[in-house]
Amino acid sequence: MTILTHSELKEALIAAHSENADYQFVSYQFQVAALDPLAVLETLNEPAPRGYFETPSRRRAHAAGNPIAEWKGTGADRFTEADKWLKKLSSSVISVGEAPRVIATFPFYAGDSNQGIPSHLFLPAWQIITEDGVTRVILIEKNDQGTAERLAERAEKFRHFTYHHSKANHSATVPTVLSEVGGGWFPSAVTRATELIKDGSFEKIVLSRAFDWRRSSAFNTYASLHRLRQANPSCHTFLVDEPDGALVGASPETLLSLFDGEVRSEAVAGTTRRGESASEDASLAEALLASDKDRREHSAVTASILRRLRMTGVLAAASRPAELLRLGNVMHIRTPIVGTMPADQRFLIIAGELHPTPAVGGKPRDLALPFIPGFEPHQRGLYTGAVGWISLDGQSGKLFVALRCARIQGNAARAFAGAGIVAGSDPAAETIETEMKLRTILEALV
Repeated sequence: MTILTHSELKEALIAAHSENADYQFVSYQFQVAALDPLAVLETLNEPAPRGYFETPSRRRAHAAGNPIAEWKGTGADRFTEADKWLKKLSSSVISVGEAPRVIATFPFYAGDSNQGIPSHLFLPAWQIITEDGVTRVILIEKNDQGTAERLAERAEKFRHFTYHHSKANHSATVPTVLSEVGGGWFPSAVTRATELIKDGSFEKIVLSRAFDWRRSSAFNTYASLHRLRQANPSCHTFLVDEPDGALVGASPETLLSLFDGEVRSEAVAGTTRRGESASEDASLAEALLASDKDRREHSAVTASILRRLRMTGVLAAASRPAELLRLGNVMHIRTPIVGTMPADQRFLIIAGELHPTPAVGGKPRDLALPFIPGFEPHQRGLYTGAVGWISLDGQSGKLFVALRCARIQGNAARAFAGAGIVAGSDPAAETIETEMKLRTILEALV
């Protein structure tokens, strides 16, 4: 857990500089005693944008803040343009130790200069990563006079970090009444969507609902995030910022993961509630796996992901056997998908081909997506978008699908939930499904 002194850091920078004389930023990575990244994020409490991602069951967490360089963009080529910026950024950073990660958010809609929020990548001035009980800190400074001294001074603060806590409103409970954006539009929309499916307009479309919760006191973003990770250890807890607030959630779905050349994705589609007893739970699981409607929905998502991975050149892309993903109050059918990264491909290009999957958009994608704005009375923003991080070299990273989440701004929170509509979908059943999913986030907000 050695941290270099400023003189030792200077020597390391001189050695690194001899290999690459043209750089704008200096990155310094070191190991420290165990820190909780969420507690650090809460203590620092910096303004947006921030990034937080944790999978408690896998003992992995990542917090970051204070952008030192950033990119924003819209349009159909946003993933390609983001990757171009990342390549340029990579050539401007010299690292002592492990290279930094870049925080990434891609909204559901590509957007344009007049509508929708932009996609966003930023290089954080600090980030804390915990994996399997090991905590690493990565600090970044602009390269100018005094860089080594500043990095060494900041490193000491993280080595002797002191937490400060804020008080949460523990009296908050799930409201009995929520204000749905657009009123009671959803059942009739499901009926209309099934009619369009019957007419051959598309095979599947995902419709989401938005609910507003206002109260007299402000919501506590960090406390809500803490409750989410406690209640959903197998999900991917996250916090990212939008222009209109902080989006917090616990997603069950990974869009794309890439480590050591192994590509991983997953199809998560088909939903039922959890049982009140072991026998009821098992019976519901059995019925879900036997459901023709849910199996068709799930197969469509799996087939689309496999096809798009193969289109990008991913080698030996294949699905593993389907399994049940059991969460707190719902369960899904989940199919892991794996492959091998080709040498000439990059993480963001593959992610851009996958996003949005039929699990959150529709199938065929180009036919279904244009119908969604005509149904939904709200803007999705980052909900059902892709959020996570990318390595500086663009060859590894992890992006999650932003699900089971709410946008928090002061004393207002907007929670989202959606359902996949296919032939045979029942408006009443789809309404119940969205309300089951909604409880995951509502029960965590404080």
